[in-house]
Amino acid sequence: MKKFAKRGWNPGNPFGKVGTPELIGIIGTGRGTGVTHFSVMTAGYLSGVMRMRCAVLEWNHHESFSCMGAACSSGKKGENPFRVLETDYFSKAGIDTLLLCKKSGYHAVIVDYGTAKEGNLEEFFRCSRQFIIGSLSEWQIGEFLEFEKRGIKTEKSWDSLVSFGSEEARTSLEKRLKVPVRRIPFSIDPFSVTAETISFYEQLF
Repeated sequence: MKKFAKRGWNPGNPFGKVGTPELIGIIGTGRGTGVTHFSVMTAGYLSGVMRMRCAVLEWNHHESFSCMGAACSSGKKGENPFRVLETDYFSKAGIDTLLLCKKSGYHAVIVDYGTAKEGNLEEFFRCSRQFIIGSLSEWQIGEFLEFEKRGIKTEKSWDSLVSFGSEEARTSLEKRLKVPVRRIPFSIDPFSVTAETISFYEQLF
């Protein structure tokens, strides 16, 4: 049976000695579900509110971080990692980058795995916190439903989130799957931490 009770995650003492960082995996059931947006939002909450030292890894082939680095970083063009606000971002990441981050004093390492179809599920399932992001749009809900059913069948456990689609569709899917499907708060700027996003993450973590 899939477990969905709140985990009561303890981020530890952000000002004390760091042991093994919390590894947070984020993956989408399809393209355009908001995985990168959510990764940046999560880093903003953990670093800005929880005062944790964070790294975000782009473990996919989308090259979104290269564009973000050029637009947001005050460092040199093509610098990897680059820093935005209080978070370090690593583009074109893989196992070597992850091992480096585990030894670099981060409290949390957030990994953007792109989509489930890109072959990163094995690494995703190794994360201590796992977030699946789907869409309830008519042309994407099928992928989300298929992924969730597969998880229930194999007794995998993760947090299910959506950014798009109606509230009616979300509540209907919850009843159909018998698991919580949380809505990610709307945010134009993923770097901005609002009262709504703080409330959302307090419940999530």
